[in-house]
Amino acid sequence: MHVVLLKPQLKLKGGLEKHAHRIANSFAAMGAKVTWLTTALPEQKDARMQYLSIPVARWPGFLRLEQFDRRSAAVVKTLGAEIVLGLDKTREQTHIRAGGGVHAAYLLSRGFSEGAFKQWTCQINPLHRKILQIEKDAFESPRLKKIFTNSHKVKQEILFHYSVDATKIEVIHNGVEWEELDSAFAATETVKRIEQIRRGLQPDRFQILFIGHGYKRKGLDRLLEALSLWKFRDFDLSVVGHDKNIAAYRAKAIQLKLDSHVHWFGEQKKTEPFYQVADILAIPSFYDPFANVTLEALSLGVFVVSSTANGASEILTLDNGVCIGDLLSSESFLFALEKSLSFRKTAKSASKIRASVSHLDFSSQLTKFIHACL
Repeated sequence: MHVVLLKPQLKLKGGLEKHAHRIANSFAAMGAKVTWLTTALPEQKDARMQYLSIPVARWPGFLRLEQFDRRSAAVVKTLGAEIVLGLDKTREQTHIRAGGGVHAAYLLSRGFSEGAFKQWTCQINPLHRKILQIEKDAFESPRLKKIFTNSHKVKQEILFHYSVDATKIEVIHNGVEWEELDSAFAATETVKRIEQIRRGLQPDRFQILFIGHGYKRKGLDRLLEALSLWKFRDFDLSVVGHDKNIAAYRAKAIQLKLDSHVHWFGEQKKTEPFYQVADILAIPSFYDPFANVTLEALSLGVFVVSSTANGASEILTLDNGVCIGDLLSSESFLFALEKSLSFRKTAKSASKIRASVSHLDFSSQLTKFIHACL
């Protein structure tokens, strides 16, 4: 069997890339011929796979998208592959994994979080217009056999925005390195206090963790505002991840008189120590198809405070997380934070939380995905 994977940006590091590589490895392990079509070849190549580089313009973004789509489609026709899996915004494929969600829904969320003017500017932006055009053609293509989403939320968004047969869509939640993280989880009690002191955190404070790239979409603004109103003051907030406007967020924390509570760690290659330290993860996203940090936190025994706009909220229960009812309501936010105080990490509570997602180990979720493709 020949499987072609369409992924323009293969070098980026994140949840989408992690899943893309895991999928490719699974197909290769079962003996399939795997071919990547991408714009830039990775520094490290898997000898079992073929990599084909599609030349595209560096700028503007909408032209890059169109060129990759057209040129990769022409190459696909020459390969005779049984499965062509689209992992980004491309028109011609037999299967789509919509790990990035639905762009039309994302733009609506920006209007909700940033206002009507921002929504209007997105609508006239050539890049957004091109993405919407390709997205519609892809989902509504008669040649498309299957769409995989990582949450029921994304499935409903596709059905709302586009004319798609619901039977084509299959929901398979993201997987996590559940077994691989066992040693990190087992070491939590041993290293927790050491890591807190090493990172300048107060060991006896309630430890809140925020991890995400793109602070606006992930809801850091609202988290800071809610924490400034919280009567409970015995907490530390660790912020991990990259944002080009991080200086503005630092200034906002100072303005809200949170500077003694908020600690900025930037992008980190290794995040396990932050989960080991944390009592809770706060990921109050305005739009997230399925925030992988949600699953990572749970697999390391950390209670999660999130929102229904995060598709991963579908795996939360009364015992492992809470959803904020209204992200624009300080009362809703504070209610969720108050509830989380009852879940300060203990060995017993952490073990229970970790067990709640044992069924979402990568091995089982990838097996479901591969079987569904076949």
